[in-house]
Amino acid sequence: MADKGGIVYILFQLARVAFTQGDLTRSRDLADECLALSREVGHKVGISVALFHLARLAFATGDCAKARPLAEECLALCRDEMQDKVGTAYALSLLGQLDLYQGDAVTAYSRIEESLRLFQEEVKDRLGLSEAPFYLARVTAYQNDPTRARTLYLESYQMASAMSNKLLIASCLEGLACLAATEGESIWGAHLWGAAESLREVIGAPLLPIERDDYARSVAAARIQSGDKAFAAAWMEGRAMSSERALAILGQETMPKGVSAGQPTALLAKSPPTYPEGLTAREVEVLRLVAQGLTNEQVAEQLVISARTVNTHLTSIYGKIGVSSRSAATRYAMVHHLI
Repeated sequence: MADKGGIVYILFQLARVAFTQGDLTRSRDLADECLALSREVGHKVGISVALFHLARLAFATGDCAKARPLAEECLALCRDEMQDKVGTAYALSLLGQLDLYQGDAVTAYSRIEESLRLFQEEVKDRLGLSEAPFYLARVTAYQNDPTRARTLYLESYQMASAMSNKLLIASCLEGLACLAATEGESIWGAHLWGAAESLREVIGAPLLPIERDDYARSVAAARIQSGDKAFAAAWMEGRAMSSERALAILGQETMPKGVSAGQPTALLAKSPPTYPEGLTAREVEVLRLVAQGLTNEQVAEQLVISARTVNTHLTSIYGKIGVSSRSAATRYAMVHHLI
């Protein structure tokens, strides 16, 4: 089980990498393999993350009919069978995104807000906490509340910067650019789009198919609004800018509260620890082995410590990351790339 648990993890991470790089076919093949192996060995965490990833893949191509039952199966497994609050929160968020795409903004907001509440109150998952305001911003923009949407995008951006999550930073810049274009600030939007495009190229993360049509429409409308020459010049200027500089162009009022124009947001946020939630290097070693399916005794043998010491480490780990079971800790390790 330990070896196969490690293979499940590797397959899941390879699927994630392929997804980010835009190779959706390869990502789907890997996720299918991960799901099949997880079902074979009864690895519930592997089953849940594979279901989530396959749902996200289907949604990325606009196939909601395929995505929704996968996401709902993931939610049922995490919430009802595993009592996995992290998995529940992520599944709710994805279902909210599906609701929004299908025009149900009210249900979308409710699901994503519930997801955010779980991340805040129950599990304190930093990745989930940073993504939830981004998805809520999309909902509020759809509901024609640009002021609220801008605030939420900036909130997500600030947390993404503190975590050095470049993909989420780029997505926030693009969301803000769309808002800027709809409010007559098309030149600022061009700067933001340019900065986001450059960042995506650096990390090798193209837009998902489901995002491309809305992106193209927003860019085309902004180009008409400002004129081809001015828009192209601003876009090229944005490509050479840092995200902080692109955000600061419109002035101090566009920045999060307490952040002055020209002052890098990431420098104002508290520097993140070497490992998330203050985990020590030894705790991460223990968590990695537990996530691969090893028992306390096997972990103790690997690290040349006593089983009692392993149990002490696990108690500390559970408290720091806000979980109460090995399966939830395993999910945490997988989501946060700790193996």
